[in-house]
Amino acid sequence: MNYKEIIINELIKNNLTIGIAESVTGGMISSTLVDVPGASKVFKGGVVSYTNYAKSKLLGVSTDLIERYTEYSATVAREMAMGIRRKLETDISIAVTGQAGPSKDMFADKFCKVFFCIIVIDKSYDFEMTVPDQGRTNNRITIVTKVIEELFKLIYRPQQK
Repeated sequence: MNYKEIIINELIKNNLTIGIAESVTGGMISSTLVDVPGASKVFKGGVVSYTNYAKSKLLGVSTDLIERYTEYSATVAREMAMGIRRKLETDISIAVTGQAGPSKDMFADKFCKVFFCIIVIDKSYDFEMTVPDQGRTNNRITIVTKVIEELFKLIYRPQQK
């Protein structure tokens, strides 16, 4: 069994729901989780908020906040996570934002900066990662893998014997 299967099974077992707001990953996190049979019991939906307009209109992220911190920030990731949680009324939410590369705005040493937030019940967890540029698709796969690993760590509780 892999992380995504364990995550879905844990959510089903604990009667928890999840919603996802994605920017940089373009829907890959949602796609990864819905690969698992039974995901429809716990996955309420996802939003690909690739632009600042979408972050604002669909998730309620303040344009002032985006201007102050930029769309590539922990603050915006947290607001996105809170926004999708409110909209879909979920127990758990994930939001990710950053740069998939390559971009003229990327760091000179070819790294992508990514921020994501996972909210579990009433606790928010903020993450920041720097991904060596391996091309847009591979960068996105690396980001999704890290997000799934962190979600697994937060929700998996092995049975005590």
